[in-house]
Amino acid sequence: MPIGIKRNFLPISIICLVCGPTLGLKINAAVTNGADIYCFMRNGGNTHEPSWEAAYQFIKNKKQGLFKTSPKQAATLIVEEVVQDPEKYEDCINYLGDLYTGDSSSIGVNSDKELENEVNSLIESKEKSPKGKIIDRYDY
Repeated sequence: MPIGIKRNFLPISIICLVCGPTLGLKINAAVTNGADIYCFMRNGGNTHEPSWEAAYQFIKNKKQGLFKTSPKQAATLIVEEVVQDPEKYEDCINYLGDLYTGDSSSIGVNSDKELENEVNSLIESKEKSPKGKIIDRYDY
């Protein structure tokens, strides 16, 4: 290797060693995860379905190994992220049950009549459905 290349390489390598760790911290500071997306959308007034679709699509697009991420795994990842940092996601804890039940609770306040109508319609729909049939919302 010529001497000129060695002289140029040494300062560049020193700069990379000094600046490398600080650049890495800036990159990791803005990491988004599925819980961020789900909670942001739910807190914005969206129902479960669009929030779940956006978060699940984001989790699927993050290549996490050789195998695909199932919907159940994605829901578990969101719950784990919320449980690991409850202060960050304190407004989102109320929505975690929707990941497993499929019922969507909106932020808006309903009147007593509207709530009574919703409950009656849910009861009627359960009475009409075939008994003993379990519906898995994450079955694909």
